[in-house]
Amino acid sequence: MNVRDLLIALAVVVLVAAALLAMVRLAKGPTGLDRGVSADVLITVLIAGIATHAIAMRTEVGLVIILMMSLVGFTGAVALARLITGTSLRERRFLEAEARAAYHDRPEAVAHKQRPAGEKPREDA
Repeated sequence: MNVRDLLIALAVVVLVAAALLAMVRLAKGPTGLDRGVSADVLITVLIAGIATHAIAMRTEVGLVIILMMSLVGFTGAVALARLITGTSLRERRFLEAEARAAYHDRPEAVAHKQRPAGEKPREDA
């Protein structure tokens, strides 16, 4: 058994442990966010497992599967983030306008607006 085989065996052990822990979290919950994150971890472990198999077998066949699984994982993570925020487009626009107004009301922004054109800001050290 060479070093390469030992590292692959170690990777498989770590991936199996990660998958088992993620499945426990998926089953226990307690919230939907915990279940969503654990499902995302399971997809990541699956991707890593396919990559480990491709390295062990010295084949490129798994690369297309890895690409598709990463797209599924990314889409799932984005959908989960959108679900968690729970805001509609109208609410997001309102929050963005509120954030812009708060930014423009900051003392630095007000001082910048009141400075005459061409005057450089003071450098207080």
